[in-house]
Amino acid sequence: MQPFEAKTATFTFIGRIPPDGMKSTTTRKTLSGVDSSQLNARSHGSHGVALLKMSTVDAALTGKAATRVAHSRAQQTKPTPRRHSVYFSSGHTPRVDPRPLGDNAYINSCIRQLISFLSSHGYDASLSPKTLASPTAKEFASLALFLFRQADENFKFGSKTEDDVPTIFRQLRYPFQISKSALYAVGSQHTWPSLLTALTWLVQIYVYEEEAQQCQAKKAIQEPAVAFFEYASCSYQHFLSGDDAKCNELEDEFNASQRKRHSQISYGVTDLEKENAELEARLSSMVREPLHKTALQQEKESFENGVQQCEEDIATVEAFLQSAKSDSVLARQTKIKNSERLDVCRAALAQLRRQVSLQSVDVTEAKTIDRDIEKLRESLSLLEKLHMDVDSRAHTARVEANDSLRDMEKCVQHYNSVARTLQIVPHTAKYANETNLEAEINPRSETLNAMVNLDFKDTVRTTVKKIHDLHMQKKWNSEREYVNLEQSLQACQDTYDEKCDEANELASKAKRSESSYDAERRRLDDMLANITKNIASIEAEVESLRNKSEDNMQETESALQSCQSDYDECTKFCGQERLSVQNMMLAALDALMGHKQFIGDALDTSSSNTFAAEGIQ
Repeated sequence: MQPFEAKTATFTFIGRIPPDGMKSTTTRKTLSGVDSSQLNARSHGSHGVALLKMSTVDAALTGKAATRVAHSRAQQTKPTPRRHSVYFSSGHTPRVDPRPLGDNAYINSCIRQLISFLSSHGYDASLSPKTLASPTAKEFASLALFLFRQADENFKFGSKTEDDVPTIFRQLRYPFQISKSALYAVGSQHTWPSLLTALTWLVQIYVYEEEAQQCQAKKAIQEPAVAFFEYASCSYQHFLSGDDAKCNELEDEFNASQRKRHSQISYGVTDLEKENAELEARLSSMVREPLHKTALQQEKESFENGVQQCEEDIATVEAFLQSAKSDSVLARQTKIKNSERLDVCRAALAQLRRQVSLQSVDVTEAKTIDRDIEKLRESLSLLEKLHMDVDSRAHTARVEANDSLRDMEKCVQHYNSVARTLQIVPHTAKYANETNLEAEINPRSETLNAMVNLDFKDTVRTTVKKIHDLHMQKKWNSEREYVNLEQSLQACQDTYDEKCDEANELASKAKRSESSYDAERRRLDDMLANITKNIASIEAEVESLRNKSEDNMQETESALQSCQSDYDECTKFCGQERLSVQNMMLAALDALMGHKQFIGDALDTSSSNTFAAEGIQ
């Protein structure tokens, strides 16, 4: 009776009768105004299940009853208007984006992630947070095309980018909707955050895939424990099969691989120790360098001292030239004035001599003239003394000018030597820039500017300032390089510590593996000895069972034939019983459908009578 109960349970569930413990969610209504085709209406979800279940019954139906039941069931399963519950909505509600699109910090974070991914994967266009804060439609199309080509190198947009972008994001299973209208105004304040977060989502997918591939590559490396367990399993299999030679061969291979790995680890540790020693020596030398000036610092100080000395010499020469020029001008003016006065005096003396020769002179006039002559002689001697003084002063000025010229020549020679040290002379020098900065003196020039062929304040000072800036830049680069080397040294030290810890851990694992290997080997040896002892007894028992089986074979065949006949009779009986159960089910189904039709007709009759009675009243 168990098959009948199972079929009955299946049939009643198909008929939408709630099992025990379940309640129907359908509200109870009157049957007036309800079409007869809706009396047994089913939900769309259970419709397919009902057809699938009933098809298993239809396969076993035969005769007129099966045809009638199938026809009535086909009429019931026609699509009918489905009533919707008031508690559920048939429309699709778009998914709300939970990300803070209005938060500027979150938007800036998305921009940084996008810039980092694009710059690290060869995006050729210029990137900046200001550009990605409000991009144009062309820039967005370029970004989207680059990101899509990370998944497909041959990807190309169609005629309209606004149609392709939402379609591609839907195919990539982007959980939120991208509207076409947002792509017509990409950089606006309302549409750009949603598009930016969509691009950031795609970038995060790519980054996750890269990290997953890296993890898989790391997992592909065989660990010592995995190699040991593989060796143990293979060796144990060969041990059970009695292949001792293969066990010994696997043991030799495993020992050789472990020795090779241990030697590689030892060489790696030795190399790391050497590298660490070199880095420590380099660090100690770098730490000691600030106490003693480096070659660049000494060269910089020498250049700075040379530049300062040149500036001082230039200022001294300019001051001396200015004073010599003023003294020379004053001496020339004084000489001109004295020569003019001497000419005036000579002209006056000649005129007086002519007057004296033309007039008659008495004694008093002669005495007066003598006194005038004495005064004139005194004046002349005074003028001669003054002339001599002027000549001596002019000679002294010439001597001082010559000395100043020699000093100037020395300063110019010192300048030229310092300029050669600074590599700004000759014009083919490193920092000359095809400019002749070699100083030369023209002693016959009349002006100070023409005496020296260079403008020290503009040309030379500008060139020296450029050299100073260049060496300052070299100094800053050296300091940055020192900081980078210090950081790399710290990173190498950390790596060395990690490698040392890993080497220690591997050594401890190797010791534990050796001990476990020895224990396992001893256990396997003991097990092999026990199995060898039991093999003889098992073989003897097998031989005895083999002799007994020949005697019992005939009895077993006769018992098997009787069991086969019983099985055939039982199968035949079960088939007959199954057909009877199916016939009973079909009869019950016919009775149920007839009862249902009778109830429907009675309800229609009562409802028409009720309407007629209400109309009469």
